[in-house]
Amino acid sequence: MPKKKQMIYTDTHSHLYDQAFDTDRGEVLQRALTYGVKKIILPNVDSTTIDDMIAMEEKYSSVCECLMGVHPTSLTDENVEKEMETVEKWLEKRPFAGIGEIGMDLYWDATYKDVQVKAFDTQLTWAEKYKYPVSIHSRNAMNETLEVLSSHCVKGVMHCFSGTLDDAEKILSMGLFLGVGGTVTYKNNTLKDVIRSVGYQNIVFETDAPYLSPVPHRGKRNESSYIPDIAAFVAQYCGVDMEKLCFAVQKNAESIFSL
Repeated sequence: MPKKKQMIYTDTHSHLYDQAFDTDRGEVLQRALTYGVKKIILPNVDSTTIDDMIAMEEKYSSVCECLMGVHPTSLTDENVEKEMETVEKWLEKRPFAGIGEIGMDLYWDATYKDVQVKAFDTQLTWAEKYKYPVSIHSRNAMNETLEVLSSHCVKGVMHCFSGTLDDAEKILSMGLFLGVGGTVTYKNNTLKDVIRSVGYQNIVFETDAPYLSPVPHRGKRNESSYIPDIAAFVAQYCGVDMEKLCFAVQKNAESIFSL
């Protein structure tokens, strides 16, 4: 019997530098490689995470690649200027795989909505300047996110997409891809139906580790080695051959992040 071919994956969004992995980061990375995850994209959160993120990339340079940006929930009236200056200085200092994690989040608090809009707009402008892809966070703010995006021309990923089919079609029309992670495996999540409608050719895989583990690992710490579980679920739900699916999705990741 011929040996089963192993699929190749990219985790396009993982916070593997997070303290949740401090005790076994090397083992987590080795498991990812064992399960076929050959590249892991590390999005930044804010100025407090940069050193750990870059140290991770330097230690595992053949696997990990960093993005630079500031997450919307990290921004306030008081710190936005300093946070944005930090991002800009790093973008001038060295190359990155893209800009992220950037965007809009009005789930917890809309107090700093205007700050988020301005920071998002500025970071999209930097993406255009450096010709970098973006990793976009949007939670309870899809209309606001799309409005800001409409005045820019960038490529990249709508991370952890959670919108409607109409939202997805608008995002795809802008040349972006849908980030699909563990939430697609959740019973009442509609993402799986959106994927079946728009086609698996328009997605990339991600974990958002250590968050949002897929079934059957839900409730546990997420990690890149669970990407095959996400892929298997999508392949089965969409009725597509696993190898065909993974080839297309991997090609998307390689194209977006120039891997």
